Amino acid sequence: MIYRRLILILLTLTFPLAGVSGAEQPMRVLTSASRPHLELEIDASFTALPRLLFPLQFTNVDRRIFVEADKSRIVQRMIVVQFEKVRNGSRFKFVYPPKPPIVFGSETYRFGAYVYDDAKSAASQPGMEAARTRSAIGKLGYHLPRLFRTARLARVADPLGQSEVIIFYFENADASYLNGVLPNADADGDLALGHSAAQSLFESMKAVIHPITG
Repeated sequence: MIYRRLILILLTLTFPLAGVSGAEQPMRVLTSASRPHLELEIDASFTALPRLLFPLQFTNVDRRIFVEADKSRIVQRMIVVQFEKVRNGSRFKFVYPPKPPIVFGSETYRFGAYVYDDAKSAASQPGMEAARTRSAIGKLGYHLPRLFRTARLARVADPLGQSEVIIFYFENADASYLNGVLPNADADGDLALGHSAAQSLFESMKAVIHPITG
């Protein structure tokens, strides 16, 4: 799986996110005021959590997280919109084509679908996105599964390769994939775009994330 390092973009939201105290506040529309220009409507069944802002080696990260949990506060579905920007002084650039391509809203994204061992990734890379997200969500009283069935959209958001946006849709896969592997994956671990499981995940993503602009 290709994992990219990501960005700090100042965003405005039509509804404010909860503060660092851990209080939750519903949010239906997420709007980015600067590149990438993006406006998404998130299904009201998901709860907006506090945003995560942190630096990585070459980039700054702004993660927007929404969860849908059961009565035991075990997360069954999660949406993460991750904005990224290259840090000042870095020569790093986001350079990759939208392949395999898929259209979402008015933009073409690189699409991936896979089963992901989130707990293993967090344990092996404590400073990266998975570990930071698991820690933050755990402090709010939620419990994340070990495995996620995942759909991922990513695109470079400017001609100079200075920014990127990634949209993740996660489903709890602990009961379905004990070995964390989906069949017929490519060399990166992704399912082929035409695979029925990949198409099903994309349809589930579109049912709860509605692009308004971008």
